[in-house]
Amino acid sequence: MALNDTALTTVARQKIFLGIAAADTTYDTMLEILIDMVSDFIETFCDRTFLQTAYSNTELDGTGTSKLLLPNFPVSTTATFSLEERDTALNISTWTSIDSDNFHIDFNAGILDFLGNIFKELPRHYRVTYTAGYAFKNNAAPLVTLESLKIGDLEYAVWKLVTEAFYKRKQTGDIQSESIGDYSVTYSQEQLSIMGVLDILNHYRRPSLF
Repeated sequence: MALNDTALTTVARQKIFLGIAAADTTYDTMLEILIDMVSDFIETFCDRTFLQTAYSNTELDGTGTSKLLLPNFPVSTTATFSLEERDTALNISTWTSIDSDNFHIDFNAGILDFLGNIFKELPRHYRVTYTAGYAFKNNAAPLVTLESLKIGDLEYAVWKLVTEAFYKRKQTGDIQSESIGDYSVTYSQEQLSIMGVLDILNHYRRPSLF
C-alpha cells in the first residue's frame, strides 16, 4: 500500500524517529496505516486540510460581521482568488463578483475583511474560488517534507502520535477508542498535553471568529 496524499510524514522519517533501521521493513505496512490515521486525526482536530488544494466555488454562510473565515489556509498569494455574492437571499444560483478592492485577505489566517461593509448573515450566500494549504508531498518522490516548508513542529507532533499508537496499539487507556478494522484512534486532550503536542496542534487549529 502507499501513503495517502494527505500523509503528514513518511515511513522512512517515522522509522528514524522510532529508531528502526531503514532496511527493516517488518512494520512498514503498520506504519503507513498509523501515519494515515494520525494525519486524519490531526486534520479533524485542527478542523482544516493541510495539503495545498484548489477550491472552486466553495459556498459559505455570511456572518453578519465584516469578517469571513475560509475553510482552509494559508491562502496562496499566486493562485486565482475570487469572491462572489448571491444575487438574492433565495437559493438561486446567480452570482455577482465582489471587486478585490472591497475586501482584504489575511493570507496566513484565511480571513476576509469586508471593507466598510458586512457579510450578510444568510446561508450559503457567498462563494469563493481559491487555493490554500501547504505544498508538501510525502507519498512519492520527489519528496517535499513539512520541515522543508518551515512547519517541522507539525511533523514532530505526527511522529509523537504515531509512536504512541505504535507501541500502545494493543493497549487501552491513553487512547480513547480503537478500531482495528479501519484502524482509527482518538487521543484524549490530557494525553496530547502529556505528550507535549497539544500546544503544537492548537497552534495549527482553525480559529474561530466568535
